[in-house]
This record gives sequence, C-alpha cells and structure tokens, in this order.
Amino acid sequence: MTTENIVEFWQTAVLGVFSFGFTFWIKSLHATINRLWDENRQMYAVFQLKSDALRDQEQIMAMLAEIKQSIERINDRIDRRTDAGSR
Repeated sequence: MTTENIVEFWQTAVLGVFSFGFTFWIKSLHATINRLWDENRQMYAVFQLKSDALRDQEQIMAMLAEIKQSIERINDRIDRRTDAGSR
C-alpha cells in the first residue's frame, strides 16, 4: 500500500463519516420540522374550538338574557292583573 492509497482511504473514510452524520442531521431536522407543523395544526384546531365555544357561549348568554326579560314582563303582567283583580 502506498502513501497515496492510505491518504485516499482516509479521505474516503472521513467523507463517508461526514456524509453519514450530515444525512442523519438532515433527517432529524426534517422530522423536527414535520413535528412542529403537526403541533401548529393542532394548536390552530384548539384555537378554533375555543373561539367557537366562546362565540357559542355569548349566543347562549344573549338568549338567556332575552328569556329572562320575557319572564320578567310576564311576571309584571301577572302582578298587574292580580292587583287589578283584588280591588
């Protein structure tokens, strides 16, 4: 084995190790990016669900307020009729 062969062998070995490490790093980076995209989609879905729930709650509270006002008006009418009938 000549010196050139030894140098060529070590260059090939170092480049092979570097290639393997770089490929592993790229795959790891790709997997991390995919995981972050998935988490981002999940966070968006949770945000949408919370926004929808808040909107629904506001609508329910508005309906309950209308029902309360209606019941108060009915009670006022009943009270007036009761008062008018007892005279």
